[in-house]
Amino acid sequence: MKRDYREISVNGRKEVYKLERFIEEICDFHNINNEYFGNILLASTEAANILISVSEKETAAKLIITFEKTIKGLTFKLKFLGRDFSAEQEHFLEHEIRKHKLAKEIYIVKALADEVTISVKGESIALTFYISSMNYEKSLSRINKLKKYWIKKTSIVNNRNE
Repeated sequence: MKRDYREISVNGRKEVYKLERFIEEICDFHNINNEYFGNILLASTEAANILISVSEKETAAKLIITFEKTIKGLTFKLKFLGRDFSAEQEHFLEHEIRKHKLAKEIYIVKALADEVTISVKGESIALTFYISSMNYEKSLSRINKLKKYWIKKTSIVNNRNE
């Protein structure tokens, strides 16, 4: 399997459009359908907004977004830079989620991504989207259509013979 690895940086909320364009280019390259593209886009932008919102200075928040195609599927890792995580702030992101400030946003991310990994210190979120089953589902759909077609065809032929 050929390795596909890409990386961009986003500085604050005003540059989230870079992440959106990045995801669109990747999904176009890998022929991801529109429905799944929407899931990837929404989950990734919500994860970026979560990391930006927990920073003290939202305009200075810098995110590094890396993409890698793995055996599992498409993996996007969003890492927050520019914040010194002291011992008392290590679980800041988890604490905020528990206080329900970010509960809705993290729920959206977890519902749309197949795997979500939040780092221990809360400085990064990794999202994995499985794409291996898409072709399998398409194949099943085609098989079912063919079965319906042949059932109709044989029933028409049987009716004519009677």
